[in-house]
Amino acid sequence: MKVKLIKPNNLKVGDRIGLVSPSAPLAGLVPHRVERGVKMLQDLWFKVKICKNALKITGHTADSPKERAEDINNFFKDKEIKAIICFIGGNHSNQVLKYLDFNLIKRNPKIFIGYSDITVLHFAFYTQANLITFYGPAVFTQFAENPRILPYTEEYFKKAVI
Repeated sequence: MKVKLIKPNNLKVGDRIGLVSPSAPLAGLVPHRVERGVKMLQDLWFKVKICKNALKITGHTADSPKERAEDINNFFKDKEIKAIICFIGGNHSNQVLKYLDFNLIKRNPKIFIGYSDITVLHFAFYTQANLITFYGPAVFTQFAENPRILPYTEEYFKKAVI
């Protein structure tokens, strides 16, 4: 049986990007990197919104699995958010799976970007919501770099999502 994949709409200049922490709590530990990543995305002409629990620190994660999943679900529900980018990977994204609303995600397709530990979310969105996602740059490791994002990364980020 062939499954029809859902491709989210491309980003446009001025669109709002939501930033999430599905795993590691680094956004709460290194606020200067959060500021730098937000500024870089704004310099690329996007508006930015950080989810409610992204800056929290609960041991080795950014809040409980339920709250991290709630952030993802809320951004898929939020009509203003056109893309969701992860701050960083980690080791605990798998914990959020049982709390994700895949029907909601399927009804509200958005660009979703991240890598490393975030792979489990890409696979879940593909298999449970038929959503095409983007294995790509994280806020901390690409958008918050000194003095700015690498030209190659910026070029191909734009080609992929704009």
